[in-house]
Amino acid sequence: MAAAETLLRQKGCPKINLQVRNTNKAAIEFYAAIGYDDDHVIGLGKRLTR
Repeated sequence: MAAAETLLRQKGCPKINLQVRNTNKAAIEFYAAIGYDDDHVIGLGKRLTR
């Protein structure tokens, strides 16, 4: 992640947004540990096929 953040920063990217399922506690804990915070937004989706 540090390498990806560095490359994105060098390209002028001001922010990274992640979508993590609220049930994926391990991922949430991982990202929190490296400085990512909850932006308090809701991601919406719609399945068009099953």
